[in-house]
Amino acid sequence: MKTFRQPLFWSIVGVPNLVCFIYFLLIASPIYVSTASLIVYKPVQASESLTSMLSGAGGGGSTEGAYIVKDYVGSWDEYRNVTRSLDFPGHYGQGDIVSRFGGFSTLFGKSDVALWHYYQNRVSAAIDQNSGIVSLSVEGYSPALAATIAGKVLNDAVHHIDEMNLQQETDYIKNAVDRRTSIEARLKSDEAALAAYRTSTGMHDPSELYNSKLALLNSLNEQTTRMSAQYDAISAATPNNPVAKNLLFAKGAFQAEIASTEKDGKTLSRQAARYEELTVARDSDISLLHDVEAAVQQAQLNAMKNKYYLNIISAPSSPHSPELPRRLEWTAGVLLATLVLWGLLR
Repeated sequence: MKTFRQPLFWSIVGVPNLVCFIYFLLIASPIYVSTASLIVYKPVQASESLTSMLSGAGGGGSTEGAYIVKDYVGSWDEYRNVTRSLDFPGHYGQGDIVSRFGGFSTLFGKSDVALWHYYQNRVSAAIDQNSGIVSLSVEGYSPALAATIAGKVLNDAVHHIDEMNLQQETDYIKNAVDRRTSIEARLKSDEAALAAYRTSTGMHDPSELYNSKLALLNSLNEQTTRMSAQYDAISAATPNNPVAKNLLFAKGAFQAEIASTEKDGKTLSRQAARYEELTVARDSDISLLHDVEAAVQQAQLNAMKNKYYLNIISAPSSPHSPELPRRLEWTAGVLLATLVLWGLLR
């Protein structure tokens, strides 16, 4: 009985346990916990993890995507999304004075920042390092609202992953697609310029005609050379031979044809050079288009490899009984701790 009369006992054991009993047995509001689980993975990382497991290296799926979801769940953006669609401060202001928003848990603060930190305490995501599974937990003063908030956060996480995939795909593919579009436009311009050139010259391929003119010119020069040699020989042997006059006449005709062919050849040479320029530009763009098509396919493959896939393992639960606070555990823990402390100090 002397023990109960000691001030030290009441200050260390009596008062703390009395406050604890009053709060947890009479004041503390019941808290319902809605849970859900999901997994985020990449196909490439999943196959690497499977290979690692089969080889005995251990380790589960990658947690990269899991940490993205965890960070997003506690982010300011998601907090704003939840508070815009649900009366978050109204619901969490209904609890007891210790655990409610605006009570001791927020030091009676009711600012946006205080509500955000309160949201982070009530809505959390835990990651299993071995499997990469994300466990979402939402605490609320009513089971319906806890499940509603959990469903909202889960749907927002799925939408966020989809937006990330879309942005990533755009980043990977956009430049290659833009390059392909530019080259396709250039190729159309090349084809149009080539068609306009053929229309204006009336020739499909002036280089072929130019080559035939060169062959004709070479043949005429050879024949003129032979005639000159025959004329010189005959003129030297028989100066007044009629054959020499015929050869001289024929030589003049050939020289006139050579002059005409050379004139046409110069025109055809310019036309063939322009035609060659147009065909080289077209063929170069065709080659570039093939390369860009391969680059687009590679970009699509890279986007697919780096895409996150989110699978919901279990939907948000609707608890029928409160899970928190753990009244018996808290009261027993406080009683044991105060008794140990009193035993050490008395």
